[in-house]
Amino acid sequence: MEEIILKKVSVFKTRIEDIELLDVVNLFAEKNEENFKAKGWQKIYKTDYNCFNSTEYMKNIIYDAPELFPLAKKLEDKVCELLKNTHNKHVPFMIYFSWINIMKKRGYQEFHKHDQQGGSGVLYLSDENSEIEFSVFPENTRKRIKPEKGDLLLFEGTTFHRVLESQVEKRISLAFNFYLSPK
Repeated sequence: MEEIILKKVSVFKTRIEDIELLDVVNLFAEKNEENFKAKGWQKIYKTDYNCFNSTEYMKNIIYDAPELFPLAKKLEDKVCELLKNTHNKHVPFMIYFSWINIMKKRGYQEFHKHDQQGGSGVLYLSDENSEIEFSVFPENTRKRIKPEKGDLLLFEGTTFHRVLESQVEKRISLAFNFYLSPK
């Protein structure tokens, strides 16, 4: 008996062109960096992922921080556009978790995936960014992308990805997860 595996894994790349808005988000991240917690081996990056302080706990930063409300709308529009194009109809969804990552030089993240119920996105806020690598296992198919400021990558939550070792002084991104609403 032969098993034939068919698999399609896509990463969709689009842009947020509003540089002033990106700068507002960047300034918010820089201003609040001291509140972010260090994560990972040897504290290689800082994030507000589930961990602002107890008085300012933020679990979904694009909806919890008023400065980021305009960005939330733009991200919703991009996800809506993606789902309409891939499903040929309007598909209800909800961004249920969002966070900011700040990575310093030599920082990295190992392969990981997010959620099986929907998708994920990463918006790049820095002028210079380290590469992100996507992979399909066990086939070990890999694709590296060098994002620019304003690039938004959208992908299924089950897609493995990692951040390659950063050669830039500081890389700031905003990540989020969304799920498709039940019909």
